Amino acid sequence: MDNEEPHNLTKDLYRNVATRTCHTLLALKGILLVAAIVLISSTKEISIAKPCDLEKVLVSFGVDQTSPCKYDDIKKKSTNLCTLGISFLVLNGIIFLLILNFLWIPKNKKFGICIALVVVNAVVAAVYSGLTIKFYKEVLDSKEKQTEPNYSHIKTTMMTLLMKNYTSDNVTSGDAISDSWNKFFIEYDCCAINQVTGTTNDFDSTPWCTTSGSCQATASQIPKTCCNGVSEDDYGSAPSDCHSSVNPGTFKSNCMIPIKKLSTINIGECQISLVLITLLTIGTLGIGEFLLEGILISYFAV
Repeated sequence: MDNEEPHNLTKDLYRNVATRTCHTLLALKGILLVAAIVLISSTKEISIAKPCDLEKVLVSFGVDQTSPCKYDDIKKKSTNLCTLGISFLVLNGIIFLLILNFLWIPKNKKFGICIALVVVNAVVAAVYSGLTIKFYKEVLDSKEKQTEPNYSHIKTTMMTLLMKNYTSDNVTSGDAISDSWNKFFIEYDCCAINQVTGTTNDFDSTPWCTTSGSCQATASQIPKTCCNGVSEDDYGSAPSDCHSSVNPGTFKSNCMIPIKKLSTINIGECQISLVLITLLTIGTLGIGEFLLEGILISYFAV
């Protein structure tokens, strides 16, 4: 009887430790579930933000400018981050429910089940803390390396390509680059790279004016697609006061204005910071969980 009493005390001690461990894990899981929901929500919001169309437009003009939009790289990562958050939420939600069920299990079965829960949770914590820290570093690096688009370089390159490749003011000329310019002038309500102020303008050195075209024939000084209020259906009947005489008030502003608007991706600094804080929280708590569970496994194994 005397020998059984210390043994029973030891079993009771282990059961109490197991129960307290589950209470601690339950609290941590609650925090992590909230963090996972915040991660899913914030990354989903980033993923559906208005896309940056600048790169697509520049490519259509023949401009080689990789990822010219602010936070474009982080937007591309947002889908993977959202998937990570969803899987983390599901796995930790399951573990959370298992821990809740554990608290209702009879005392004589708690010890073994607690060990199993601790081991499973340690594996999940190790994997997800590693993944979240990895993504945290990637997002932080992207944020720190992110700079405003080099508008000076974009402007110079676009001006060079306009002078080299613009051959027609027709939207269906068969020249893909010229067609892109003309469609851009109409869609984004702009004209040329520098502000047109008169008959001397950006188009003077283009093939359209120097080699062949209505400008070379002196019928036009700026493209008809530059005139106010025209569409792809009626630009051909643009008034001569605009394309020929270039009278003030008849033509559009320069295209650098919409270019700068196109570079905006509608992702705020606070959204990026929220993602970083959430990833860091999940990663840090995951490491804490793993260390705690490692200590408990060693304790129970003795």
